[in-house]
Parts: sequence; structure tokens; C-alpha cells
Amino acid sequence: MNWFSRYRVHHRVAERFRAGRAFLLGDAGHIHSPVGGQGMNTGIGDAINLGWKLAQVLDGRGDTALLDSYELERIGFARTLVSTTDRAFTPIVAGGIQGEFTRRILAPLFMTVATRFLLSRHAIFRLISQTRIHYAESPLSEGKAGEVEGGDRLPWAPAGGIDNFEPLRSLDWQMHVYGDIEETFAAGCRELSLPIHGFPWSDSAKAAGLSRDAAYLVRPDGHIALASAKQSVAKLRSFVDRLSLRFPARMPAD
Repeated sequence: MNWFSRYRVHHRVAERFRAGRAFLLGDAGHIHSPVGGQGMNTGIGDAINLGWKLAQVLDGRGDTALLDSYELERIGFARTLVSTTDRAFTPIVAGGIQGEFTRRILAPLFMTVATRFLLSRHAIFRLISQTRIHYAESPLSEGKAGEVEGGDRLPWAPAGGIDNFEPLRSLDWQMHVYGDIEETFAAGCRELSLPIHGFPWSDSAKAAGLSRDAAYLVRPDGHIALASAKQSVAKLRSFVDRLSLRFPARMPAD
């Protein structure tokens, strides 16, 4: 061996993710142990969350309240992540018999048992993939329809060869209805130039917690902004006006 260095783990979260025109994201805002490989995913999540909001405000398509929501939505998760990875990392690298026992027996046994059952595999996947992140306390989150509420990530509900995640490629605001779209509601969306996508009601939509004929306003990052059990044009306009949202003058609908 010609050269080596000692690796030191730091567990820190900045007090603020925003100060005026300055924003912190990724390792600049939070740093922790590499357990679970969460650092990169979290940094990418920060960038996506801030990126679409900056673009909308600079484009004149949204109020500065969009930027105010960045810190609120992301700092809580960063604090939780740092505390959980710290608890996981400490016993694994501990010295003596306790650390040896954890590395050689306890950790392998836990993973073997945990990955044997469907529910635990699903829980581990949601944790590591960060698909369970939600922003219920955000000013951009409103309402509930079925088991899905504002701030939740749009659940995947493919049916009949139709993938409800496909429209998310536009990286823009869009309305989703699982069931039948009312004409008055469709007209209201057209007046706002808001793309509306209809999906057939299915067992997968029901299993995902979606509500039949409900309206779900989806943010550019794939999270639900407004969930409404009824297709209410008035409720949609109220939400849009509160944030001064403006949508592109194009209307891909199906």
C-alpha cells in the first residue's frame, strides 16, 4: 500500500436551506453516512424540487410562494435521514465484540429475514427509493380524495396498457382523473390551458388508493398538489389563483 487516508463520517444539516436569493441543496445542505446510499437520491430530490419552482417563478408562471415551499418540503426529510443513517451507521462500525457481532451476525440476519417477505421487501424498497416522501404540510398541498392527499407522490396505477406515469414526462402541471371526466370540468381546464388526462377506472387505481372520478392536480415533480373528491372548477381556480399559477398555451388531452 502506497497511500491511504482515514474516512470520517459527518452528520450535519444546515439550519436553513434558503436565505434570500441563496439556496442550499445536496451535500451543501445535508451530509451523513453512506449507509443506504441515500445521499445522491436526496441531492437529486432537492435539485428537482427547487429546479421546477425556480423555472416557474422566473418564467412568470407562479408566485414566489413556490420558492418559499422549498425549505419546508426538503429540510424535514434531510433531518430525518441524517438521524436514521446515524443510528444505523454507529453500531455497524463500532469496535469490540458488539461491533463484530453486528457486522457478522446481526446485520446479515436482519437483511436475510427482511427480504424474505413481500411486505418487508416493499417497505425497504419505498424507504431506499424515497418514493414514500410526501409534503403534507406544504402550502402547495391541499385536499384529499380516497387515500391520496395533497403532498403525496402520485401513485402508479397502470391499466389496460395505459401507464399513468407516461404524461409526467412533460415535467409540467397536469390534471388526472381516474374514471369519467365531466365536460364542465374539462372546459374549465381548457380555459386555464391546463392539460387534463383521463384514465379508465381499474383495480390498480383502487389498490393505489385513488378515488373514482376524483380530480388530482399533479405538480411538475410528480407529487399531488390538489386532491379533490369532486371535479370542482371553483376549487381548482381557487388553488391556481392562490399561487398565481399560469400554464402553457398547449392542451394535450386524452
